[in-house]
Amino acid sequence: MVLALSAVPWPAVADGPAGGHGSVISTRSLTADPGIPEARNYLVSYRSVDAHGQPVEVSGTLAVPQGQPPAGGWPLISWAHGTTGVADVCAPSRDTGPDYLSHDYTSLVRDVQAKWVAAGYALAQTDYQGLGTDGAHGYLIGTAEQRAVADLALAAREIDPAVGTRWVAIGHSQGGQAAVFADAQAQGWVPELQLLGAVALAPASHLGPAIEAAKLAANAGGGQLPGNAAFLPLLIRGAQTVAEIDPARFLTPKALALLPQADDRCIGQLRGEDSWGGLRAGEVFTRDADTRALTRVLNDNDPSSLTFTTPLLVLQGRSDTTVAPQGTDAMVAQQLSSGQPVNYRNYPGIDHRGVLDASFDDALVWVNARFGR
Repeated sequence: MVLALSAVPWPAVADGPAGGHGSVISTRSLTADPGIPEARNYLVSYRSVDAHGQPVEVSGTLAVPQGQPPAGGWPLISWAHGTTGVADVCAPSRDTGPDYLSHDYTSLVRDVQAKWVAAGYALAQTDYQGLGTDGAHGYLIGTAEQRAVADLALAAREIDPAVGTRWVAIGHSQGGQAAVFADAQAQGWVPELQLLGAVALAPASHLGPAIEAAKLAANAGGGQLPGNAAFLPLLIRGAQTVAEIDPARFLTPKALALLPQADDRCIGQLRGEDSWGGLRAGEVFTRDADTRALTRVLNDNDPSSLTFTTPLLVLQGRSDTTVAPQGTDAMVAQQLSSGQPVNYRNYPGIDHRGVLDASFDDALVWVNARFGR
């Protein structure tokens, strides 16, 4: 039986983990969740760097196909997961079964990841900095997230020498934004590897304008908050890792009292009627809400203005109510207008989670082409 990280903590590292980013701290074999069937699975602890340039310990998983690797080693996908939360209990590597609070999402993702392994890809998945390990999770802080993605790609070769040096970043939702940042920054961060491109499924973007729209709805006395209010405490906690953010400047007393729930609940629980999901528009933002510090961080981490030379594939469900298709349209339009190598595909009638499976065949053909397979 495989124990969860909470039951068997990683070895403590005094004053931050010594060693270069992308080096391994510890590994442990997995024989059940969160492993992928028909693969050699590892629970991983490795070194990365946070948004302030400080060394940090990050957890994650690695699945390597069984059998003889091709010449040059198994092609690698470093997967950036979608929103589970910012509390340590929400780290996907802690998903050892249905009791895990985001199992409905991570088990769905694993089904798609199993298809990638069956297609002959090694697959690494980071928890990101501060999610499941010491420190605060920089939710949607793009540079920090891409470092976690890229450093696990580097660590994968130390864990299993059958993994090759060529890789692609793939991410969904929160991870879609991270994948775009990886496309723009990862080659410079881990030059020992060759990044061939990135795939962004329903990538988060334009969150600053979304906050402004939510404020307008509150001032107009609207009903439900546009989008899902459960993401707001996560945005606040993420922004607080890089800037001074005082939620009392824009949250109502009722919403402010719920903010600490982000520190011990995952996204599903934050959607509950006893949490952020039960708030009406007028119960979230004050009439004179000053969100400038928050929106500044969100705008700074928007992937729309990034530049990159390796190709990017963007995949979006048109019935997505979590990441609005119009926001992804705008992101891609801005990237194309500045000459970025972007391929954009849409899926009518497909929602936020449905795009994972609906787009798999297209993503596989595109990624195979990057590797010349």
